Amino acid sequence: MDTQELRIKQREALENAHGNFVEPHINQIIAVNLNPLPNISPTPYGFYCVSGWLLLVLVFYSWLHYYRGR
Repeated sequence: MDTQELRIKQREALENAHGNFVEPHINQIIAVNLNPLPNISPTPYGFYCVSGWLLLVLVFYSWLHYYRGR
């Protein structure tokens, strides 16, 4: 019975070590920032990038069509 009691105590010590040392460290690593982010809308930047890209493609294909027709 002595070895079984020793194993139980070792297991409890490991469980306590996890709860006392490992868990707070993990919680600190994966902590979620509860402060709200400033209201910066990403929409204009994405809209301008896509619009610029589409305009560039339109100009390129128009230029291709114009010079192929000649």
